[in-house]
Amino acid sequence: MKKIFATIALLATTSTFAAHGPAGCGLGSVLFEGKEGLVFNVLAATFNGTSGNQTFGMSTGTLGCEDAKSAQVSAVSFIENNLTALSTDISRGEGQTLDAYLTLINAPKANKMELKKNYKTIFSGDMAAKDIHTRISTLIQM
Repeated sequence: MKKIFATIALLATTSTFAAHGPAGCGLGSVLFEGKEGLVFNVLAATFNGTSGNQTFGMSTGTLGCEDAKSAQVSAVSFIENNLTALSTDISRGEGQTLDAYLTLINAPKANKMELKKNYKTIFSGDMAAKDIHTRISTLIQM
């Protein structure tokens, strides 16, 4: 039983370390921001864990949990709300909606003509926003 808890704790802290530092995101991390050392990390992690504010931070994208609201969720939502304009811009290889989308996914210098050339690939078959986002992301990374 101890091995299971130790494994879970190790996995939880490992993923936390990677994303937000030793204490993880939350109000404790905000309160002790800039403080270094084991004592401050333990205080921040304890405050985060006992006050239950990490869920709030992750759901609202605050308290140092801004990256919990992933870029993919934002990009998919953007596509859902701007599908026609984005489709039109990609078909032309330019436009404000395309620029906004590329900025949102941190690819403002992506080759828009490559997207134009692959318009039928991007918008073929399933028109789900998630699939469109995946196709565009794949093309941009090539």
